[in-house]
Amino acid sequence: MYLKHFNLKEEPFATTPDPRYLYRSETHQEALERIMTSVEQRRGITAIIGEPGLGKSLLIRTLLEGLKNNIRFAWVFNTTLNARELLKYICRDFGFKPKGKDISDLLLELYSFLIKEYEKGHYALLIVDEAQNLRVDVLEEIRQLSNLETARNKLLQVVLSGQPQLDAYLEHPALQQLKQRISLKAKLSRFKFEDTKKYIRHRLAVAKAKRDDIFTKAAVDAIYEISGGIPRLINQVCDNALIVAAERKQNQVDSSLVMELATEGKVMQAGQLMQITKPQIPFPETKKASRIVAKKAKQAKQNRIEFVNEDVQGFKGVDLGVLALA
Repeated sequence: MYLKHFNLKEEPFATTPDPRYLYRSETHQEALERIMTSVEQRRGITAIIGEPGLGKSLLIRTLLEGLKNNIRFAWVFNTTLNARELLKYICRDFGFKPKGKDISDLLLELYSFLIKEYEKGHYALLIVDEAQNLRVDVLEEIRQLSNLETARNKLLQVVLSGQPQLDAYLEHPALQQLKQRISLKAKLSRFKFEDTKKYIRHRLAVAKAKRDDIFTKAAVDAIYEISGGIPRLINQVCDNALIVAAERKQNQVDSSLVMELATEGKVMQAGQLMQITKPQIPFPETKKASRIVAKKAKQAKQNRIEFVNEDVQGFKGVDLGVLALA
């Protein structure tokens, strides 16, 4: 371990998304403010777009940390779920086991939960990771979930986290309603050199480093060149460099050590910026997608009408007179 060698209290470049380590670059700060505003003002659906490794999950963890006393959340990682499986997963991740078997019953149980949380003054947040991989019909179901609202507020807040392909994916004809419902969008970009330097110093400071010269200036130049300004790769290079430096009893990480790691293939190197091209729609027959989504939307609308007619009477203190049903 290099902690004792470099007099650190904890690992500064660990891969876990710890909000304490968030470096607020201009784009990261803007993105955090946008998703925070969207959730606090109950605007419905927000999207975070960025290449892998730019810190989307860390931003979301920071959001949750900031609202921890007033938020209930469900985090969807599995992008192979169908609409019914998605609803069951969301209910369970919110902390209750649904009893219903069909979609209308599952919706009723979820809505009951959302209303109770709203009455308590809590935010209910659905986070969808790798949203660009979800099927069209599943994304349509997520849009439908965002439709329940009072006269003033959305009951469920949704954060779609995805890679740049998500932008292109949303151009699919069957997803136009979803695209129009995204109230705020945040985009992350790679660090420039100055941000890379400040990022390394920030993480060392959080780990209680006693020195700010553990990495030489030339080493930071090399780290930026190898990582391309991607935080996840910066972490990987720095962590490996500290391990090797400690093994060799070096007091500093220099550029030759960093380049050695790269040339020997011991760390990943950044590729070119991801090009947004027309994605392969994750649906078995894309021409059929619009028809299926339209059919599901019609059925979902009917489910919600039945829900309003039969069950809304029991919820007191919440004005459900205004419901978006399409």
